[in-house]
Amino acid sequence: MKVLVAHTLPPATGAGSRIPGEFDLHEAAAAVGSALPGAVTRAVEGREEEFAELVREHRPDVVFNLCEAPLGRPELEAHAAALWQSLGVRFTGARSPTLALCRVKDRVNALLAAAGIPVPGSGSFPCMVKPAEEDGSAWIFRGSICRDPEELRLAIGRVPARALVEAFIPGREFAVSVWGGDRAEHVSIGETVFANGLELVTYEAKWLPESSDYRDSPISYSTGIDPELRGALTETAARVWSAVGARGYMRVDARLDESGVPRVLDVNPNPALGQSGGIRDAAIAAGWPWERFVRAQVDWAC
Repeated sequence: MKVLVAHTLPPATGAGSRIPGEFDLHEAAAAVGSALPGAVTRAVEGREEEFAELVREHRPDVVFNLCEAPLGRPELEAHAAALWQSLGVRFTGARSPTLALCRVKDRVNALLAAAGIPVPGSGSFPCMVKPAEEDGSAWIFRGSICRDPEELRLAIGRVPARALVEAFIPGREFAVSVWGGDRAEHVSIGETVFANGLELVTYEAKWLPESSDYRDSPISYSTGIDPELRGALTETAARVWSAVGARGYMRVDARLDESGVPRVLDVNPNPALGQSGGIRDAAIAAGWPWERFVRAQVDWAC
């Protein structure tokens, strides 16, 4: 089987105030390629003609899609998947409609709520302010948690586009990684362990390893999760998978409310596949060698 590992290049000068390293997928592509002997790895800026050229040149049976920010623009992530589909090539991961849906946070929240899946409410303090149509924890910082109208005004002012305001859930936070073909077949649950007063995963916590926020919010796969809670988190993630039409792999971030009910904070149908962190650690924690995970994604491509 001929596999093409395709990834987008980071923008030369960043994307707004986001750091270029957030979009550097060389490490992820190398990690995937290392598990697929004979695979060809290629990087593109993200122009439409580049996708067609790759298919003409390499004639892959499957494309391992790591095109997250065509032309340095993360909002074009869904467009990349649509291009592979239009070219008639099998590719891994979520399809374009799922990627587009999950990027618009209030839209996906409405879909989940209509399906009976708990999400944060609104209209009270403390509340949380985040961009309505971004990913990667962009423009989320410690001050995104607001406890009065003035803090809320300032936090909304920090968001460069449309902001979403929702209730802040102060309970335990979990990263639920799920993978499978057409359905959620496998799960691995990590807990974000906050320290030194940090209460949420900020942009720095995700992308700046030298920051205190990064050090104060590690994900652990060895905290105590009793069987009932594990079952509730697993069921929630499986219902989210079905609701958004996920494929291959995804991650659901959830927090426990005052009643111990998991409420979905975020749905990521295209989580990071780097050499450390993200879904790679989740798969290994569940007893899946990295090579098995990557090859399964290729088998599940369609």
